[in-house]
Amino acid sequence: MRPLRTSAVLIALALMFLSLFAHAQFRASLQGTVADTTGAVIPGAKVSVTNVETAKVATTTTSQEGFYRVSGLAPGKYKVTVEAPNFKTQIYQDVVVNAEQTTGRDVQLSAGAASENLTVTASADKIQTENANITGQITNLQVNDLPSFGRDPYELLRLAPGIFGDGSRNGAGQASNLVNNAGPGGSNSSIFQVENQVPISANGQRVSANNYQVDGVSVNSLQWGGAAIITPNEESVQEVKVSSSSYSAEDGRNSGAQINVVSKTGTNGFHGSALFRYGEPGLNAFNKYKDNFGSGSFNRVNRKERDFAGSLGGPILKDKLFFFFSYEANHDNDVQTRSTYVETPAFIQSVITGRAGGIGATILGTTGITPRVLSIGTPSCGDVNGACAVVPLPGGGFGLDVGSLTGVLGTPACFFCIAGGPLDGVADLELASIGTPFHSFAQQFNTRVDLNLGKNTFAGSVYLSHRNDTNGDVGGDGRPIADIIFQPLNYGFTFLWNRVISPTSLNEVRFNISRWSFDTVSSSGTNWGIPRLEIQDLLRNGFDRIRYGADRGETTPAIFAQTNYEIRDVFSKVVNAHALKFGVEHRWEHDDNNLLGGARPLYTFQGLWNFANDAPIFELINADPTTGGPAPAQRHFRSRDLAIFGQDDWKIRPNLTLNFGLRWEYFAPLKEANGMASNLVLNPT
Repeated sequence: MRPLRTSAVLIALALMFLSLFAHAQFRASLQGTVADTTGAVIPGAKVSVTNVETAKVATTTTSQEGFYRVSGLAPGKYKVTVEAPNFKTQIYQDVVVNAEQTTGRDVQLSAGAASENLTVTASADKIQTENANITGQITNLQVNDLPSFGRDPYELLRLAPGIFGDGSRNGAGQASNLVNNAGPGGSNSSIFQVENQVPISANGQRVSANNYQVDGVSVNSLQWGGAAIITPNEESVQEVKVSSSSYSAEDGRNSGAQINVVSKTGTNGFHGSALFRYGEPGLNAFNKYKDNFGSGSFNRVNRKERDFAGSLGGPILKDKLFFFFSYEANHDNDVQTRSTYVETPAFIQSVITGRAGGIGATILGTTGITPRVLSIGTPSCGDVNGACAVVPLPGGGFGLDVGSLTGVLGTPACFFCIAGGPLDGVADLELASIGTPFHSFAQQFNTRVDLNLGKNTFAGSVYLSHRNDTNGDVGGDGRPIADIIFQPLNYGFTFLWNRVISPTSLNEVRFNISRWSFDTVSSSGTNWGIPRLEIQDLLRNGFDRIRYGADRGETTPAIFAQTNYEIRDVFSKVVNAHALKFGVEHRWEHDDNNLLGGARPLYTFQGLWNFANDAPIFELINADPTTGGPAPAQRHFRSRDLAIFGQDDWKIRPNLTLNFGLRWEYFAPLKEANGMASNLVLNPT
């Protein structure tokens, strides 16, 4: 496991240096009308907007209608200075500009000498008159101070207007999906959830309609709609904008909630944070009802958890070059317990000896096949079907004798029934408390560098998440042979270039790569050569089947590789009282998953003795009907989106803005690079 951890660290450091000429997102703007005390507009007034934290200055002049707009602003506090001949200079301190949003600030100048200054401490206008979007801003203060499950900032999205979802959890602590949704769930692995589908709805729309962006570009899952493959750690979040109803032509792709996360940046002052969270079973509350295995102990949550997080940001070159770095790690150890019946060592030995060379005998002799038994309980013949007797176990306690070997290898001991040979006084089953472990070590690295070079701003942001999980199989009776190693790598890289063409013109270029990948076949220590075996019809009274081998599914094992590329260019221009914006964006989606787990068979047996004789009653496998062999599961799906939009925010009056926009989107048909996509066509004859 250590080489993978080392690789994750090296990749994070490499991307940090590669991002020297990159950064996150600057899509906020400040606009308004400059007038005198009589309400007459003032053309040609100089408006200077200064970022309080980085000292970056943006300037423009008002149009003939007295209108100004400054675009490409990072979220934060600004000083706004307005100057005009024969008027006192007006200075507004602490004007708050929210992420991804146009903030209104109308200015009223008083007659007097320009050398006279009038300073006002104020925030943005309280009434939103710039657009009709229904949005909510989740600030850095809220992210840091409000509780959220798994320290996931997406859990706070429910605070935004028009966003619904109760955030409920099931008995296992997993996210409860909303109606008409069956995705991967939200925050089940904290911020390290590979595909985080937060169960929220925007004005009643499906969860799959939600759209996630980090630093201005898409981080959506290719497989699950409304899921993000990057969940930023709380130390790195500057602000989150949530739009439940967006009427901007700039927003597209999805019709649900538009979630835009802006990561923190360095400033002219050093700032940082540190966090340590400690969870221990001894600190957990306990269930007042004792267990049923005679130990007299009380049940507690056995989870041991450690969280480490920190951040550091500051200047490299004052007013020019800034850095920010954040890190979060999670150590999680848990043991799930379950009461069930498992085979005894005596039964295993009888099959290995009496059915030598058989598939079942070979599997029972494989290392790691023994269940993780914590304690032995008192069995009852009422828990099984068929012949039964309670007999003592060699090591103490009691087990169940349910028969003996009969028949020959390859032939059912009993056709369509569970009976075996006569009872022989040897225990074949024991009621056991099974302990299934879960171990996880997860890390997320985030770095961001901002470079201001006159009219050009270069910026870059990197998020990299890596997990190293060992998942025991509760349904497989906690057998070590069924443990699955899960080591996914998620990352998102964003490059941005803003260029101020003139005081009224700005061009923004943005490029992004987001990806998650994992090779279960080569990275896992699981013996995938052993099929999934299940013994049915033997147990009753709520007890489950007896199982061997790792869980069988399309993704056990599988090779995951999902990559999203996106590039967009947006040009902004102020003409008189019109704030014009034109843009084009192109997105390429590559899904190279190889879901080969379906080629691994599942066999179902009726009773222990048909299992011992290698005589299943049911088999499940994905097979190629033309050859009878395993079906090829490797696919290279390709899709792309193209969008063009134009928008006009017309400031008719200081308190009235009309928004016009037109957006055209083209979603190309899904293709498979090697022609492996097919449709069923029925013969009309």
